[in-house]
Order: sequence, then C-alpha cells, then structure tokens
Amino acid sequence: MHEPEKEIISAGIAMAVATVVVAPAAVAAERPDDRFDRLLEAAPAVDRVLTDMATDNANGANATITKGALSFENSAGPWMKIHLPESAAHVDDTRVAIGSSPLVATELMQAEAMPAARSTGSASAPTQNSASARAVVAVPDANSPDAYEFELEMPEGMVATLEDDGSVSIELDPELGSSIDGVTAEATFGVIKAPWAQDAAGNALETSFTLEGNTLTQHIDLDAAEQFPVIADPEAEWMGWFGRLTYSAAETAEMRDQGVVVGGLLAASAGIAALFGPGAPIVGAALAAAGAGAVGIIATTASNAHSDGRCLQVDIPPLVNPDIVDCRS
Repeated sequence: MHEPEKEIISAGIAMAVATVVVAPAAVAAERPDDRFDRLLEAAPAVDRVLTDMATDNANGANATITKGALSFENSAGPWMKIHLPESAAHVDDTRVAIGSSPLVATELMQAEAMPAARSTGSASAPTQNSASARAVVAVPDANSPDAYEFELEMPEGMVATLEDDGSVSIELDPELGSSIDGVTAEATFGVIKAPWAQDAAGNALETSFTLEGNTLTQHIDLDAAEQFPVIADPEAEWMGWFGRLTYSAAETAEMRDQGVVVGGLLAASAGIAALFGPGAPIVGAALAAAGAGAVGIIATTASNAHSDGRCLQVDIPPLVNPDIVDCRS
C-alpha cells in the first residue's frame, strides 16, 4: 500500500459519506467509459466538491484525508476520526474503471449551512462556517454487500447518538452535563445527516443507519433498484467546539443580576468549561474573553425570559447572542 496522502482544508469541521453501487461486472465490462470519476460526476452535490483547498480558519481546524480515515483535528491533536470500510480498497486517482472488487475514494466538500437549532431539541452549534468530506464506495455487482461500516473514533466526553429522524449526532456525553444545580450543559459538535439513496433512474431507495457502539453502518435496499448504478449520500458536518447552557426558571431569575452573571458564569469559567469535556479549552477561552457588554446582554435577556415565564439559554461562544426558550423544569 502507498503511504497515506493528505489533503487539508479549513473547517468548523464536518464530514460526509457517499456510497455508489454500480452494475454487475458483466455489464460494466460492456461500458468501458464507466470509470469511477464519471460515476462521481453524476453524484448529487457535485457542485460542492472542492478543488481549491482553503487554509487555516479562526479555530485552526482541519480535515485530513488518508487511505484509512477522515481525521478532524487542530493543533492540539485529533478531534474525531471516521474510519473507511475495510471491505473496499482505497483509490487516490478515480480515473479508473470499476473492477470486480469494491473501491472507496474520498472527496473534500463545501459544507451547506447548518441550522442554528435542531428540531429534536438537542443542542447544535451557533452559525459557523464548516466544510464537508465524503468517502465514496463503488460496489461492482449486486452480489456485493449492501451494508458498509464506518468506525467512529472520538475523544472521551463525546458520543454518537442515532436520532429519530435517522441522522446521527456527535454530541457531548450527557453524563458530563447537568452537574450544576439548575443548569444543563450540552452541545452537538457534528451531525451526520439522515441518509438517502436513489437508483440510476432517479428512484428513491430505502436506506438507513444503524449504530452499535461507535460502529455506524449504512444499509441500502438494492433489491428495489430498477437500474444501476445506485448512489447513496449521507452527509455529516463537524461544527466545531462550543457549549450550551440552559438555565432553570429559578436560575434564570438569578441571572437578571449582572453580579450573578459575573460571579456564576465568568468568574466560575474553569468550572463551567469543565462541563464540556473535550470542548473545555474553547469554552473556557470564550468565557475568559467576555466583557461587560456580554454581561449586560445576558442579564437583560434573563430579565425578559423571566417576565415571559420562560428560561435563559446561552451559547459559548459567542455569549453575546443569548436566547429565550421554554423551561425544562
């Protein structure tokens, strides 16, 4: 095997995975122009494939592609790795014909904007720039596997959660949150969107994820395909480190006092940051840099929330855009 080749892009980081299933080998042999790169040209979101690599962003975050994994990291080390399926051989140059064995190629993508909040109610990052990367698996015939495993490797304090809508959240371990009376700590660092699949005739196919521990498997209903190739493209985005604090009604009332904001949030920055596990350095730095303006905005928002019978929610960073939400308790 060749040594891993790396391509780096700036990101708030994110990752996307796609699967391509091609016709049986006998059919492929009759279509010598069906090279891997031409299959990719017909894949969704081809307009977002990056050809010019960006440089460092404000968070110093990078996505690195190697033969074995998609690695999301900064100067302090790796944040998360997505290991490619072992059942497919990695190719660097996609200008090859599909042979008799599964192949996998990787592409760096321009990410789409993520919403500021998920409908599931789990915490997601405030507006950030992010990027995406995908691993594209080419399966040579209908007798090949219809399920592909991606191992997720994350630091302690992060967990993967399969959501009701079929997506997967990469989030703060809930065991680390809710450790301060009346304050819930949570964060979603990345989201693998609900998967989709379609055959070459444009028909949507059933596809879904299963998650066992840190093994994410995409399943595709190839039997329903009317025409090959079949493509399936789940997409994930790494949204960077941040923290979200949601206050109870009683704590919201307390936070109307600017002195309480200073004492309970800014002066206690080390303890607050520690709630966010691997995201603690970013959260701690944001709290340490907070000024009087942020204190005033948080206290005013808490006052408005209390008047409405609702509760205060603060994202760190940026601190200066607190929100008013329904109380959880």
